[in-house]
Amino acid sequence: MIWQYSPYYIPFIACGCITLILAVTGWRNRSFVCAKPFTLLMLAAAIWSFGSALEVSAADPLTQMFAVTLEYPGIVAVPVAWLLFAFEYTGREHWITRNNLALLFAVPCMSILLVATNGVHHLFYTAVTQDVVGGVSYANIIYGPFFWFCSIYSYLIIYLSVMFIVQRFVFTSGLYRGQMIAILIAIFTPFFVNLAYAIRQIGFIVIDPTPFAFIISGFAIIVGMMRYQLLDVTPMAQDQVIANMSDGVVVLDTQDRITSLNAPAERFLGISLRQSVGMSVKTLLPCSGSSADLSDGSGRFSEQMHEMDRMIDGKKQYFELRCIPILSHDNGMKGKLIMIRDITNQKLAEIALAQARKKLNLLSSITRHDILNQVTVLLLNIDTAKDVVNEPVVRELMEIQESAVKNIQHQIEFARDYENLGVKAPQWMNINQIFSHLLPVMGTYGITFVPPDAEIEIYADPLLERVFYNLMDNSIRHGEHVTTIGIRWEKISDGLVITYFDNGVGVPDGSKEHIFERGVGKHTGLGLFLAREILEITGLTLRETGVFGSGALFEIHVPEEQQRVRHG
Repeated sequence: MIWQYSPYYIPFIACGCITLILAVTGWRNRSFVCAKPFTLLMLAAAIWSFGSALEVSAADPLTQMFAVTLEYPGIVAVPVAWLLFAFEYTGREHWITRNNLALLFAVPCMSILLVATNGVHHLFYTAVTQDVVGGVSYANIIYGPFFWFCSIYSYLIIYLSVMFIVQRFVFTSGLYRGQMIAILIAIFTPFFVNLAYAIRQIGFIVIDPTPFAFIISGFAIIVGMMRYQLLDVTPMAQDQVIANMSDGVVVLDTQDRITSLNAPAERFLGISLRQSVGMSVKTLLPCSGSSADLSDGSGRFSEQMHEMDRMIDGKKQYFELRCIPILSHDNGMKGKLIMIRDITNQKLAEIALAQARKKLNLLSSITRHDILNQVTVLLLNIDTAKDVVNEPVVRELMEIQESAVKNIQHQIEFARDYENLGVKAPQWMNINQIFSHLLPVMGTYGITFVPPDAEIEIYADPLLERVFYNLMDNSIRHGEHVTTIGIRWEKISDGLVITYFDNGVGVPDGSKEHIFERGVGKHTGLGLFLAREILEITGLTLRETGVFGSGALFEIHVPEEQQRVRHG
């Protein structure tokens, strides 16, 4: 090896250091969009620059061509890195697949191999001569056919990269235009310098000056990062797609920072796009939790719903928020999309309906209370009259009146229970705890309770306790000789079956469905009708499957997502 001093050595080293620092910076922020292809690009530029520094420092052809061989992995990787960068920046990251990567790197890998073995075939460069300029020796390479093939391939890839960026540039504005100008400067500077050198338009220089151009590229990227948040805030939705939507649309990155929003969202939130880009959404919207909040714990993400209200133009308005995960091609989280819908009219109607229902419930409650008071007085008078009347016909008429009044009482009580259906939100209810409240009633009639062998919870209407009370009441009234009531359970493919059973006479085969109809039965005919109605509010079903003569058997089917069973 023979070494020489070249005035280009220090600029090449400086360029290599700058691009290497940028590569390290990109790798440290590799979770950001475009950071990985940016890292590859800067690392390739650093290899090219350091190889060029070795080439101009060597005075003998052997060392100079060895340096060229070291440069080529960086030279051929630069165009591919630009294309990968353009894919991610313009939202085409789903194109970055293993097969596509293999195709993109096929020619670069072949070029590296041909450069390393050029002495055998001379396809990449046909001859190498020595030129001495200003006392400094340079390798003058005469290129072969595969060099021009590789060059055309590289220029074509860079052309595609530029077209993707320019296409996005046309349909964007503000911060992103600044980003794209920085990117285009970083691409065009080395591209035109390299093209001019390849066709020898730079006649006063005998070395490839492309690495020098990477200094300008590096500074363009640095300006883009510092001034326009390049690699930090990148566009993830087409502005033209969301601009004309009536709903507000807010796009967030993985750090819950706003990357884009449309005109309705600007009005709803009271903030402009220019002010909002890069701002944390946590101070503006309630659905601003971490990505983990949208995960179901198994690596899958699902949307969430929220509501909020805002004072806009002096009026209170209500909004529905849908927080939707934005997934990458490998189902990873790369941001969020928040849809904001104005539901003011709907909400006002709901409020008015709730107020009207509240008033009606209050009126009904007062009316029922007054009627039941009068019914109680009437029953007391009938009971007193029965004690002083001895005529059988009169007593029979009074008993008929008493039965009618009691039926009126049950009807009013049923109206109260039915009115409460669906008023309260469903909740998790423990079957064992429900029956602990019913045990005193069963004890009064000498009935033994057989509990389930596990803790069972059901997500149902809070009136679920009324269901089991009505089933128990049905057993006591119609079972004739019930001494045992119990609960069994069984897991099935689509959920859980809870079985209520007794040892009474059971239900005749022809009446198994009729007993759930309103008004059917020996008493008021409302208990089992109400039980089925309560269960159906939350999608549970009730049917009777017992054998007549062997006791009643009521099966409650509970969907999978509405049941929890804990053993022991």
